[in-house]
Amino acid sequence: MNDKQRVKETINAIYTFAGIGKKFTGDVNPKVAEVVGNLLKDINSCSTAFSWVPQPTGGKATISWIAKNMSRSILEQLKNDQSYVCARARVWQYVRPIQLASQGV
Repeated sequence: MNDKQRVKETINAIYTFAGIGKKFTGDVNPKVAEVVGNLLKDINSCSTAFSWVPQPTGGKATISWIAKNMSRSILEQLKNDQSYVCARARVWQYVRPIQLASQGV
């Protein structure tokens, strides 16, 4: 699986975790990585599943940073984490920005 596919898998796992009935099918580009990085930073305080994820060096998340830091184990933990009210609200706020980023907007 390549890095872009891992980013898509990460986005979809986050959507599943938050109970959002959407699937990300857009293009993964640097802007999508940046928006997803901001989302991860925002929900870090909401869920223990994200407490160990390091902050990206240089400020912005990249495609390779997400692929490297969002392992299969965290994606599985996301699917099983039950305390997600705060995270769910944050994820909903990012659905549209992620979609727009995938379109280059």
